[in-house]
Amino acid sequence: MLRLSRLLVLGTTFVCIALPGVRSQPTSDANLPLPENYFPALKEILRTAVKQSPRMVSRNADSAAAEGNRIVLRAGQLPSLGGFAQYYPWDRQNRADVPGSTTVNRLNYNLTLTQPIYHWKALQNNTRIGELQLKMAQGQTAEGYRMLVQEIRSQYLALVVKKAALGRSHLARQMADNNFTVSQNKLEKKVISEADMFKPTLSRDQAILTEERMADDFVSTKLVFAKLCGMPPLSDDDIPNEIPDVSVVAPALEPILASFTSQKDPDTYSLRSLRNQIEVEKLTYANINTRLRPMFNLAAGTSLDQQSYTTNVAQRYAVTDYFVGLQVNWAVFDGFATSGAKASSMARRRQLELSYQSLSADLTDQARDQLKKVGFSRRAMELSNRLLTSSTGALRDKKADAARGLASETDVNTYQLQLMEAQLNAFTARSDYLLRTTDFLSTTLQDPALVNLPHQP
Repeated sequence: MLRLSRLLVLGTTFVCIALPGVRSQPTSDANLPLPENYFPALKEILRTAVKQSPRMVSRNADSAAAEGNRIVLRAGQLPSLGGFAQYYPWDRQNRADVPGSTTVNRLNYNLTLTQPIYHWKALQNNTRIGELQLKMAQGQTAEGYRMLVQEIRSQYLALVVKKAALGRSHLARQMADNNFTVSQNKLEKKVISEADMFKPTLSRDQAILTEERMADDFVSTKLVFAKLCGMPPLSDDDIPNEIPDVSVVAPALEPILASFTSQKDPDTYSLRSLRNQIEVEKLTYANINTRLRPMFNLAAGTSLDQQSYTTNVAQRYAVTDYFVGLQVNWAVFDGFATSGAKASSMARRRQLELSYQSLSADLTDQARDQLKKVGFSRRAMELSNRLLTSSTGALRDKKADAARGLASETDVNTYQLQLMEAQLNAFTARSDYLLRTTDFLSTTLQDPALVNLPHQP
């Protein structure tokens, strides 16, 4: 038993030591309060947006360009083959060894295979720079998708809330129309004066304006959402009528925060990109240091060049060379361009390191603040749910009074309108809680939607 306890302690210690070095991976907990867990259609939208959203199409093109650039930089380490050929069937020459002018035909060519041998690791550094730049492009794509996911969620929940708000404004307009009709009948019967019609008329006009504004805003939001996702606009039937009650059982988010803040270097797409940029600057500086050093290549090839032309064809001769050897290219002085390039590289590196330190501290504080706001939002949601329950009971009681003749239809509609207002407030609070939670998970790279990315930088 004692031995087993020691093994458990050693195992726990190893996990605690190794865990900070492990990169964050998106969680797949289906019990997390995520909008797509309550709206399955949204999950499919998030999955397809990684390919068809206009933003992601542009980002994917950047990644493809970075892959091409990586191949270009990698090519410096590989052998190159090139040469030329010239044939002139008529060539008029004035030569010192032959009196007058001589007309000849001329052929010469050169074919050379070159293999870099030693460039002071500059070519290897270029290859590594290409790989890092590809990772940076993929990181920018991932960061763009991370932000896009949050915007899609926000717009989708906004559509649900606006659809509910549009229903409430429609009921308010109906009530204003009924009140106006009743007042108009009273005016015709001389029960009220012309001045008493001002308020019912104004209320009706305001209700009409409010409903038309909300209807237009609802249509505009659907168009914006469609463009954002790269898909046709949703129909009204495709948009849910409500945001269902979200479980108030708080998920275990504190361990995620503890793991995120305990890392020496918080793991996010932005920080990964900065780390890669710093590494690129280090490699760039190392390459600059090699500019004024000799570069060695291995060359092999063949060439043909006519060496003598005379009027006697039999005396003409050509020389064909076959060669293998070493080439040395050496730039001895470049007018202090290397010194200037080194100073610029060092300045960029210091700037990136300062940005990295600042962003690292900001992200840690941001994660802590976001978790606090998740708690506040959850409490606000609980309060709105209690008010919704109260409004539901009040409407039920009022309908019972109306059935006994103790309340009018107008009274019931008024309580119905209050219930719809409470529902709207509850939907807004639930939406805020869901988005606050996903904001926190997204910042710490624990958002399950991130598994949709084809490449993890």
